[in-house]
Amino acid sequence: MKNQSKAVRLGFVLSLLAGAMLGSTASVAATPAEQAAVGSSTASMAAPIRLNIARSQGHTVTALNDGRLLVLGGRSGSLATVAAELIDPVTGRVEQLSSMVQAREGHTATLLADGRVLVTGGNLGDGRVLALNSAELFDPRTKTFQLVATPMTLERSSHTATLLKNGKVLITGGQGARQGMVSFSAEVFDPNTGKFESLAPQRLVAPRTYHAATLLDSGQVLIVGGTDWQTARAPNSAELYDPVANTFTQLESPLNYKNETPQALKLSSRRVLVLSNQGADLFDPVTRTFKALPGPLKARDYEASTALYDGGALVLGGLSADTVIPSIERYDPVRGTFRTVATLRKARAWGVATLANTGAVFLVGGVDNSGAGIADVTVYWP
Repeated sequence: MKNQSKAVRLGFVLSLLAGAMLGSTASVAATPAEQAAVGSSTASMAAPIRLNIARSQGHTVTALNDGRLLVLGGRSGSLATVAAELIDPVTGRVEQLSSMVQAREGHTATLLADGRVLVTGGNLGDGRVLALNSAELFDPRTKTFQLVATPMTLERSSHTATLLKNGKVLITGGQGARQGMVSFSAEVFDPNTGKFESLAPQRLVAPRTYHAATLLDSGQVLIVGGTDWQTARAPNSAELYDPVANTFTQLESPLNYKNETPQALKLSSRRVLVLSNQGADLFDPVTRTFKALPGPLKARDYEASTALYDGGALVLGGLSADTVIPSIERYDPVRGTFRTVATLRKARAWGVATLANTGAVFLVGGVDNSGAGIADVTVYWP
C-alpha cells in the first residue's frame, strides 16, 4: 500500500510535468525538490494547480462518482460568482464549465445517489439578497446545470444539505431572507419527483446557521452547533434527526466547547470529530455523548478540514488572532491529539479541503492576509 501510494504521487507529479510541457495553463510543474519529496516517507506538497476563477469564501467542492472535484460558486471579488470548474485529481487539469443558472455563495452542493449534484440556496454576496430559495441540478454526463422547477420552501444561506440513506436530501436551518433571521425549519428534496417538501410541524430544536450536519451509520443525522442570534441555544447544543420517525431530538450531552462555526468530520471509526477554536469534541454514536479533546495546537477559525482514510483528520490554515495562518495539523485518533505536520506555501483562511480518491487532499480557494481571493489549489499528500 505504501509503494502504491508513492506510485500514485509520482504519477501525479509526472502528469503535472507533462501538462506544463504541453503548455497547459491548468497546472504548474513541480520543482526538483518537490519531485524528490514524492519518494520520501514524510508528508509532501505537490505543485499547485490554478483555478480559472479565484474564490475567497462560500464556495463548495464536491467529489463526483468518477473522482473529479466539482468547484461551484463562492465569492469572487465583491460578489458571488456563477463559475463552475472541474478538477481532475489524477492529471491535475482544471476544466471551466458552463455557468450555474444562479450566482451563489454560502450554498450547498450535495452528491445524489444517481451521480447528479443538488445545489441549493446561498446568497448573492451583495448584502441585499441575504438568502435564495432557488436550486439547480448539475448533470456530470452533460456537464450542464438545470434549474429545479420547484424552489425550496424557504430562502436559505449557510444551511446544511445531507444525503439520507433513502436517497432524499435533508435541508436544515440557515440564514433567512431578513437580517438576523435564523431558521428553525427543515425540508427534504426528493430526486424522483424533483420537489422540496417542508417537514413542518417538525423543526429543529434550535434555530441554526453556519452549523454542521453529518449522516451517521444508523441513518440518523447529527446536527451540531451553529450561530443563533434569536435564542442563543445553538452554539452549545446538538440534536439528532431520525428520518424514520421524522423527528428532531436534542441530545442530553451538550458540546463541551461553544461552537458557532463548527466543522464536523465523520471518521472511519464512525465517530464524529467536531472542531472549534477552543478545542475539539468527539461524538460517540453508541453512547450519544461528546468527549472533550485538546484541539489543534494553533487555535483557529475558518480553517479547512477533512477526514483521512487512515482514521485521522487534517486541519489546514485558518484565521488565528486576526492573522491568516499557514500551518497544517493532523489528528491522531489513537492518541486523541493534534500535531503540526507541514506548512502551506500560501497561508489561507476560508478554504475548502477535500480528500480525493487518489489519497491526496485538495485545498481550494480562500483568502490570504491581504484579503485577496486565491486561485491556486494546493495538493497535499498526507
